[in-house]
Amino acid sequence: MKKEGLSKKERLKKDKEFQIVFKEGKKLWINSILLVIYKPNNLGYRRLGIVVSKKIKKATQRNKIKRWIRELFRRNKNWFPENCDIIIVPHPNLLNLKYREFLEIAKEKLLSLRKKEPSFYDKKIDN
Repeated sequence: MKKEGLSKKERLKKDKEFQIVFKEGKKLWINSILLVIYKPNNLGYRRLGIVVSKKIKKATQRNKIKRWIRELFRRNKNWFPENCDIIIVPHPNLLNLKYREFLEIAKEKLLSLRKKEPSFYDKKIDN
C-alpha cells in the first residue's frame, strides 16, 4: 500500500524557497487552469507549494482550490517529479470545473509530460 500522506517536509514553507522556484523554475500551463512551476532540488523528495491569488474573490473558494491541489498531490505523488520543488498557481477558471474534471485534466497533462519533458521526470540531478 502506498503512503498517501503529505508530511511537513513535503511542503514549501519559507518565502525564500518560493522565490527561488519562481526565479529559476520552468513554467508549464495545464489547460489555462493551472500554472506549474518546478525546479530540481537535492533533497531526494518532492515539495509542494500552492499560491492562490485574490483574483479568486472568496476565501472559501481559495481554500477549496488549495484542498483540491493538496489532495491531487497527496494521492498522486507519482504524477509529479521526484527531487523537485513544485509551485502550483491556479487560475480562477478552475472554479468552473468539478473536482473529477480537474483531476482528469491534471492527470492527462502531467502524465503526457513524460514524453515531452524527460527532465521533468529525471531522478538524477546534474549540477
